[in-house]
Parts: sequence; structure tokens; C-alpha cells
Amino acid sequence: MTNILAIAAGGISSTERESGLEVLLTGLLTQFAQLLELFLETIAILVVAIAVVIAIKRLFHHKTKGKGHHLQEQIRLEFGQTLALSLEFQLAADIVATAVSPSWEDVAKLGAIAGIRTFLNYFLQREVQELQSIAQNVANPPEDKA
Repeated sequence: MTNILAIAAGGISSTERESGLEVLLTGLLTQFAQLLELFLETIAILVVAIAVVIAIKRLFHHKTKGKGHHLQEQIRLEFGQTLALSLEFQLAADIVATAVSPSWEDVAKLGAIAGIRTFLNYFLQREVQELQSIAQNVANPPEDKA
């Protein structure tokens, strides 16, 4: 508060004024990044929660109707795609968090987290592609050449 009064009275140098502005902007950027990180993490959690509810509802519905294995695979496929999307939101949140406090320790943590999530996402996407291929083969079986 003293600095604000000193600026208003003209009793502060331009260097001190620039330094104060830099501190203010840095603080605002940090707060914005923290809010953005929280927002992205919240979206990731909501995406997973909604996907779980939808998957359970669909599984229960198909089990009570006595529908086949193909529909279970379709539910797994859609759930896997949703988990991959959630991982992307979590990775974005980690990048935002590291952008405002880039110590070597934070960068190393981001690298480890990004590596793990990329690894998980890669194998999740592979499984999704396999399930898509299976679903396509079930929907359009190859014709016998007899």
C-alpha cells in the first residue's frame, strides 16, 4: 500500500515503478496459471467421472437386455478414448503449472509425468485402435471366397 501511495505522490523512481509493475504482472500471471491449472484438472476429473457413469449405465443396460460381447467392446472402446482425452487435459495442467515456476526440479517432474502419461496414452491408443479394428470386423465380416 505504501508503494501505491508513493507512486501516486510521484515519490518513486521509474525503476521502482517498473519493478512494481513487473511484480504485479508476475503475480497476476501466476494466479491466472494456477486457476487455469485447477480448471484443466477439474475438466480431466469430470471427463473421467462422466465416462465411468456412462460406461456403467451402458454395461448394465446391455447386460439386462442380454446383448452380446460386441457391445461390451464398443463400450470399452469409447471409455478408452475418454480416458485418453482426460490424460491430455492432465498433461496440459502440468505444463501450465511448470510454465509459471520453471525450476529444474519442476521441469524434471514435468518430464517424468509427461513421459508416464505419454506412455499410458500410447498403449491406450493402441488398444483403442485394436478395439476399433475388431468392431469394424464384426460389423463388416470378410466374405468367404468359396
